[in-house]
Amino acid sequence: MCGIIVTQSIAVAEDRLEQRDWIKRLGRRELVLVGDSGTQCVMQNVNIDYRRWIDESAEAGLNAIHIWAFMAPRQTPDAKVIEHRYGYVYPGITPWPRHSEGPLARDGLPQWNLQQFDEGDDPNKHYWARLRDVCHYAKKKNLLVGITVFFGWPKHQSDWGWHPFNVANGGHLTDRGRLIEAVQRIATPGQEMLNQSWSEAWSAPQKTQWLWERFAAKLLEETLPLGNTFYVFMDEHSYSEGNCGDHFASFFRRRGAFWIDVQLRRESVDAVVGGHGAGRDINRSARKSFGSKPYRPFFELELPPYKGAEVRHNLYACLIGGGHYFFHNDADQETPTTGIMSYDLNVKNNHRAAVRKRLKWLGIACQTINKQVSRQPEMTPQNDVIIEGKGYCLAASGSQYIVYIKSGGKATLQLDDTAGDFIVTATNARTGDTGGVKITSMEHKLHLVFPDQQDWVLVVVRKTPRK
Repeated sequence: MCGIIVTQSIAVAEDRLEQRDWIKRLGRRELVLVGDSGTQCVMQNVNIDYRRWIDESAEAGLNAIHIWAFMAPRQTPDAKVIEHRYGYVYPGITPWPRHSEGPLARDGLPQWNLQQFDEGDDPNKHYWARLRDVCHYAKKKNLLVGITVFFGWPKHQSDWGWHPFNVANGGHLTDRGRLIEAVQRIATPGQEMLNQSWSEAWSAPQKTQWLWERFAAKLLEETLPLGNTFYVFMDEHSYSEGNCGDHFASFFRRRGAFWIDVQLRRESVDAVVGGHGAGRDINRSARKSFGSKPYRPFFELELPPYKGAEVRHNLYACLIGGGHYFFHNDADQETPTTGIMSYDLNVKNNHRAAVRKRLKWLGIACQTINKQVSRQPEMTPQNDVIIEGKGYCLAASGSQYIVYIKSGGKATLQLDDTAGDFIVTATNARTGDTGGVKITSMEHKLHLVFPDQQDWVLVVVRKTPRK
């Protein structure tokens, strides 16, 4: 188990705790996860300096990171096709090696050999060595690692054309649909077949199932024993999961993994994800999930927009709704190359200052909610505490409150009707500086005047905690 220590009795995760003990702690919300997501890029482009990313995430105060398991490069060696987020032909990897000779894949390199795995000891050349080192190094920095497992982003024809399972690339599948479905279809949901010997006579769904199960088993073999990992079903649910959802939920949980999936699968998974796409009221979604039974931790992994103050608004809307938040750091930022891609020194115009700034925002939130609040397991979303101003509140009524005010000026909080003095710590959500807020107390209300119209985080603690 990763040696995470969260102060003030919120949560203490000791080195020798087993994975299930960490799961129980996460299930009781004793540690709120705030992380940055390297999406598919970290396990796609070996020029990305993931150790530097992990270092900066830890230094900023985050307690987790997130990656996708894989996505095949979408480029050609002659640079006639390149990915604009990198701007050049980068060295790519996948879980499977290439043949040494024979037909070429769409990217102009030898087709994939799906009967083997890309083994080797160099994390800058070999997929499994890189994945191991990402998780090992994150553990040294006391970070948990989330891994989104399926399906290698085959969503559209323009993406599917590069996928290793495509027959054009050495695979066994063809799919001419508008949204791809073949790679998500397996032969015997609920019945595993990875221990069978491969047969060319198998149907396409049988081959798909064998390949995905072998990949999933290898992924768990390499990462689960470290004790600092959790797993997410799909990169996003904006395309079909086929008939794989229940099957792989059972596959991973049977092997002791912490498995995250959509709300509809709530009863059979360990945690649930928010969804995909812009315009969602993430605070409402988190609060609704918080109040649903059976209780499952709520994760937000992919919520736009990805720049500006709205990133902070979404961050606190999720956390103070009772959820865990990861910033999706690879798209729609200041430039096409801004984000996790900036950890590749070959990438130009990457706005590194903006990337560091957002890491700082995440760290401020993580440290504030995990270190300044000691009665976190008792807290519930209570936005009606804010009777003047706009924002969100998580409260252990009469004892402790954490409040996010979206736009300064003035705000008023209605505390409980029991007499008592409260200590208020006001933190600038942009800089992490504290103080500067004028506070007066009258008739169980706190009246607050902020020095600007920006967003602030308040931790309100009764001097003598209620028993």
